[in-house]
Amino acid sequence: MESAISVSEILGTIGDDDLEICATADTRYDRSEQKAIVTLDAFARRLSTDRHGEHVAQPWLPGREEVVEHLAREDAGAFTKDVFQCWVNRVRASLPGEFRLHKPSL
Repeated sequence: MESAISVSEILGTIGDDDLEICATADTRYDRSEQKAIVTLDAFARRLSTDRHGEHVAQPWLPGREEVVEHLAREDAGAFTKDVFQCWVNRVRASLPGEFRLHKPSL
């Protein structure tokens, strides 16, 4: 099993910009089975200086998932990006109505 690609995105912050919402995708490729296994995750982490980076459980975030697809090795990167974009949309949609997602500043 080899790692094909890892993707992550900071979707923005919520509340008083003290929690950052993130989505990730990590793909492993199994050459013998010619399949990609994409592990999707989402989490919130603190931005405050005293507990920066600490993950905070949010019951409304979707739980970790795996997507498996039989495909050629050269297609694993594009497949990961497609699956990840759907995941990002799902994570964004999971935010309760009282939270407004603030875009990260560059």
